[in-house]
Amino acid sequence: MFPTPVAVFLYNRPDHARQLLDSLLNCTRLEECDVYLFCDGVKKPEHAAGVQAARAVAREFASRLKAKVIEREQNLGLARSIVNGVTGLCAQYGRVVVLEDDFILHPFFLDFMLQSLDRYADDERVAQVAGFTFPIKTSEKPDAFFLPLISSWGWATWHRAWKLFSWDMRAALEMLDANPQLRARFSLDDTYPFADIMRLAAEGQVDSWAIRWYWQTFSAHKLTLYPRRSLVWQNGFDESATNTKGAWHGIQAPLNRFMQKQWEHSISFPSSVQVDEIAFESLKTFYRRGSPGRPLARLKRMLKRVLVWLVK
Repeated sequence: MFPTPVAVFLYNRPDHARQLLDSLLNCTRLEECDVYLFCDGVKKPEHAAGVQAARAVAREFASRLKAKVIEREQNLGLARSIVNGVTGLCAQYGRVVVLEDDFILHPFFLDFMLQSLDRYADDERVAQVAGFTFPIKTSEKPDAFFLPLISSWGWATWHRAWKLFSWDMRAALEMLDANPQLRARFSLDDTYPFADIMRLAAEGQVDSWAIRWYWQTFSAHKLTLYPRRSLVWQNGFDESATNTKGAWHGIQAPLNRFMQKQWEHSISFPSSVQVDEIAFESLKTFYRRGSPGRPLARLKRMLKRVLVWLVK
């Protein structure tokens, strides 16, 4: 059986990188993966020391992870770095698992990803596997469920699905402007202004690959598989964060409780590929309560301080 690539994207946070790579080392089935550590180039002079320190961590862990380190000479930015890395590895391997430096992984994370990638490898209805799950109401079984929304917090996809990705959003914006019902559905029944965020991305005010990927999977009627209990702990809500500083506290259990959750090795998957309506309504309630609708001007100001989980 061919290995599965794990793409890890690092920049200038050596402590976060160390915590992520330590947790990756503790994942079961790591031996079935080829790990790639992508280190972006320096964007600002004041980032140089952090970039070099993060690269030193990557080199330190490379032998333990049997990883290949890719050090960019120029700064691509998170969005282009991820898109370039994912596109290349999908073309080479046919699928990929994607991580950023502000995650801590549950030991079962890779096992869930690999089982899910195998199960839905040829199912055109499924575009992505997610690792993070918000604290929303779901059934106890099966162990996973489907939503019509992608995730950027620890995820995986296949070459067949990633071929949908495009930077161009002109046609999408025209469709959303012309069809209020479509715009409302894209914004999860107007519970969060994803359509406005996509316009900000098109205008260059938000550096996001994920809002584009969400539109492309949404417009193609694709689904994402989520675990009932999150397998990714978001470690980026601190002063070192670029996009999530001080954001959305309370969306996950304390780290020690997160790590204590047990999983059965054999995952019980959904009996059919369709949206879990209970989970979907719960997610919209989560957004509605935590993120009331905002005028576009207010949204622009808010995005200067925090980019939500979807548009990193």
